[in-house]
Amino acid sequence: MRLLGYGDRLSVPAGGRIEFKVSSELPEFTPTLQRLRRGGSPVHECDLLEEEVAADLPATVPGRVQVARAGSYVEAPLRDDVPVDGAGLAIWLSPTRLDGDREQTVLSLTAPDGAAGYLLSVSARGCALRDAGGTEVARLAVAPVEHQWSFLAATVSRDGEVRLALHRGRQSHFQDLRGQQSGFTDTRSTAGWMLRVGAGPRGEFFNGRLARPVVATTGWAAEATSRLAGGEDAVTVLGTGGVSALALGRDPAAAAVADDGSLTAGGTAVNRPASAVPGPFWRCRETDFRRVPGEYDALHLHEDDLDDAGWETDVVLTVPADGASGAYALKITAGEHVDRIPFVVTPSEGTPPAPVLVVLPTWTYLAYANWRTYAEFEEERVALYGERRGVDPRDRWLARHPELGKSLYDVHTDGSGVMYSSRARPIVNIRPDYYTPTTRGLRHFAQDLSLLDWLDRRGEDYAVITDDELEDRGADALAGHRVVITGSHPEYSSARMLDAYQAHVDSGGRLMYLGGNGFYHVTARHEGPSGAIEIRRARGSQTAWASGAGEEHLSGTGEPGGLWRWRGRAPQRQFGVGMTAQGFDEASGYRRTPQSCAADWVFAGVDVAVGEVFGDEGPGLGGAAGDEIDRADVALGTPADAVVLATSVGHSASIVLVPDDRTISYAVPTAPDPRVRSDIVIFGRPGGGAVFAVGSIAWSTAMTHKGGDNAVSRLTGNVLDRFRDHPDPVADA
Repeated sequence: MRLLGYGDRLSVPAGGRIEFKVSSELPEFTPTLQRLRRGGSPVHECDLLEEEVAADLPATVPGRVQVARAGSYVEAPLRDDVPVDGAGLAIWLSPTRLDGDREQTVLSLTAPDGAAGYLLSVSARGCALRDAGGTEVARLAVAPVEHQWSFLAATVSRDGEVRLALHRGRQSHFQDLRGQQSGFTDTRSTAGWMLRVGAGPRGEFFNGRLARPVVATTGWAAEATSRLAGGEDAVTVLGTGGVSALALGRDPAAAAVADDGSLTAGGTAVNRPASAVPGPFWRCRETDFRRVPGEYDALHLHEDDLDDAGWETDVVLTVPADGASGAYALKITAGEHVDRIPFVVTPSEGTPPAPVLVVLPTWTYLAYANWRTYAEFEEERVALYGERRGVDPRDRWLARHPELGKSLYDVHTDGSGVMYSSRARPIVNIRPDYYTPTTRGLRHFAQDLSLLDWLDRRGEDYAVITDDELEDRGADALAGHRVVITGSHPEYSSARMLDAYQAHVDSGGRLMYLGGNGFYHVTARHEGPSGAIEIRRARGSQTAWASGAGEEHLSGTGEPGGLWRWRGRAPQRQFGVGMTAQGFDEASGYRRTPQSCAADWVFAGVDVAVGEVFGDEGPGLGGAAGDEIDRADVALGTPADAVVLATSVGHSASIVLVPDDRTISYAVPTAPDPRVRSDIVIFGRPGGGAVFAVGSIAWSTAMTHKGGDNAVSRLTGNVLDRFRDHPDPVADA
């Protein structure tokens, strides 16, 4: 990809400003504003529909190559009034990937010109102290043990005596080495010097956990090293003068890192290393870091962490004040090279609420952002699907560019799970023409454009917002809109978002959940320009990786992570249905239930009698009930008065029950499992509120079959019309 970019946000109100950062290997490119009407491409079963919108944009923009730099660390500039009269560096470390002879810097103290300072590093061969130029000063042929805590310290006295020590294990096994460092006799000021934790001035990133870093501009005695290795506080042992003791885990939600010493004014965590992880003195008795903050004094750093690509702005767009709410893209073109950087235009403040509001699940888009499985595990995918479905060329390119960060479904190079995902980077799979092998075409953003196209074809008056507006404004973001419609896969939600949906229905609003596997994972968003979201993956759920021991509380909020179901908020309680199964070979249709006669208006003009099957054809997976599906379950909170309108039938053995529902049983299992089904439900609430849920990601794709002339589309239209116009839409049900 020779032309690629991202915006500084995923949504902007009409009349607002959005900035775009572009990397171009071509001399120049042309930007245009496009309204995205429908997702697609020549390899999909539908064409991409877009229309150019007049905007104040330059005719051409000079191209330049911009590079993302992955790798997390903490840096803190030293105060400029401290003399250098030696050096001391010490840190607790638990490496997670010692890669042969490659040295990883755990702590560095260097002058701005690189002419002075020291780097403390580790590798599978041992530990080393180097000067700022890279010359080895001292070495231990003993390495720390992966996934176990060790204490590493180095001191250099004014007269050149060097001591390097590694304390490994509870038995305080360590090696001590003395050497001579010549030429370190001048007293230097620390103006412009930088302290880095987990990286050197040229990178050399560390993979693993680090805690309790101590840096001093003078050496200290061996007895002080022993006391630090025993867990004593650095300020107690060394005082504050000329000493830095960065409190790495004290505020897990913040990028700012306090310094208990006086050598720096504090540091900054770069590229969001994992916080709220246990440190070397975690006693394993409490897993909530808020209750024992002193035991959670570590950060987990990775060479492939990326929070903000840091690209410079190339194009600034002020959205026309009269711009219609909807999905848009900055289309950048250079010859045959094209990229579309998507964003949503939301209603400007004071705009009368449209009758219909669509909430695009952008947190789910971020959760899957730059998911690398399609190219990296292509053959495994063939076995999963039972056929070769192809791969979007952008995924193959992405596999060669780890610096662009990963999705919440990936693992870092050290095998630990990726728990943060941000928008401040190029994201190649949030594109209107992106091809998803899982569904033979459309999924996520590209699929949700099909819903907007369906609304356009019906002539609906609608507005669009994203998960961010819902998180920012809560129930106010939905107020005044008669009908709120979700996207196809609103999997990642915060408590504030769930509360907003509930308040909307309780106040008489109507909600159409037109997707599957929704409202599943406890999710939080971090403050800051990157808009990073965070999850922790609990065991016993449908998961790509599991959080480590003591790491299941979100660093952003402190709340337990995992599934909302285990927090007492199973999706069935609010939306009538919740995640039950997934599979990607074929989708199925639904059989209308006898109970549906209580809401016979739903099937008006659909020509589907009780007991008959509908929705068993369409693009992608070939039906309306597929991909990931939800079931109604009174035991999990489905309202007793909810009407199950239809239930999916004919699923293959490849559609499997989620682990959330699997327990050890000595009874002969029923085949097929009756819980493997998608249910369509509807129910009302006092005051005219109502909920309609389809329980399937594939639903909105099936709505497009035969240009929208199909039972799934007509049924959905009936519900929308009733929800929009009737004072109490399910009063007769």
